[in-house]
Amino acid sequence: MGLDRLMPSAAALALVVAGCGGGGGDRPSRLLDGRAAAHFEPVGGSVIASGRVLDLDGRADGCLAAPDRASVASDAKMVERIGVDGESLTFSSRDGSMVYACDGGIDPAGERHLPWCHAVVGELDGERVLDPRLDVICRDRRRRPVAYAFVDPVSGAHWIGVRQDGYVEIYEVLAGLPVRVAAVRGIDVENDTAAFEVTQYDAAGRELVHGELEAAVAG
Repeated sequence: MGLDRLMPSAAALALVVAGCGGGGGDRPSRLLDGRAAAHFEPVGGSVIASGRVLDLDGRADGCLAAPDRASVASDAKMVERIGVDGESLTFSSRDGSMVYACDGGIDPAGERHLPWCHAVVGELDGERVLDPRLDVICRDRRRRPVAYAFVDPVSGAHWIGVRQDGYVEIYEVLAGLPVRVAAVRGIDVENDTAAFEVTQYDAAGRELVHGELEAAVAG
């Protein structure tokens, strides 16, 4: 989950496995890959999505078109995220001007094979992406639409919380990249839009900003 890279104040926080304390409620007990879901103590009813910084590997070849893949350095770092309903890879171009995401799920058109159903590319201004690059093509294992979008962390943010049905999914800010989040609520497939209720926290779990990210699929 990238917990070895936490700032000292965050490392001292209590992280418990869902179902083993802290009051489970409707909080899922497992992530998409079957591992036990951890709870972030400062945020009630939360589940921590797994996040790791890895060397770019062959999985990127399975989602990117050849011209896009050629713009990414072979020794690039990527952020792998696995949540309750979605998974993604995020990495930037060799010149730092673009950010790419491989979004996981079932491709309803059958053009891509698991785990990836779509890829997006966004323009970067420093470490900020100019558009959330909403993706509503993917379906989860229950054939529900999954919405993916980039969230730009505000200054001092170490965690991004996204309201789901009955819980808050927590994503760690990693590698200086926009955070690719996923949700199965707030999606309007017909109009290619989605709304994400987002809260950003510092390393100790103190709330920095809360609001709604409204995104539309780029034309």
